[in-house]
Amino acid sequence: MTDLIDRPADLDDDWFERPVVTRLPPQSPVDVVAPLSATVRYPLGRVPDLQDAPPAVAPRMPAARPARVWIRSRVAAGLLGVFLGGLGLHRMYLGYWRRGFTMLAVFFIGGLFTLGLATLVVCMVGFFEGLLYLSMHRGRFSRDARGRPLRG
Repeated sequence: MTDLIDRPADLDDDWFERPVVTRLPPQSPVDVVAPLSATVRYPLGRVPDLQDAPPAVAPRMPAARPARVWIRSRVAAGLLGVFLGGLGLHRMYLGYWRRGFTMLAVFFIGGLFTLGLATLVVCMVGFFEGLLYLSMHRGRFSRDARGRPLRG
């Protein structure tokens, strides 16, 4: 490339380019396939969105038996509370896992730090809760953790 000053003025930029020759096709192209808009007719009104589509129907499976519900016993919960109430086993039996493990931890760890005083208190609480499970037919001590009534 030369600068404008060094280039002779009589040379034109078009002189260095090759001429482009274009040829027309012998005949106009024919559409082999009709456009989609000519073949598809949408219904009038709102076009359903993908989220509005009904869910795909799964093949029908044979009817499964309903899951059996384990109905817990009032007598079992009461006896666990009376005899092993300090360990919180009656609470765990009824589905109150966090409360049961808390009573178990207070029984062992709290009893260790308080020289058995915490163990004695937790045993008394468990004993009285066991009596309440045996005697109450309504209220808080007549249902399990899921709200189902106790049997027996």
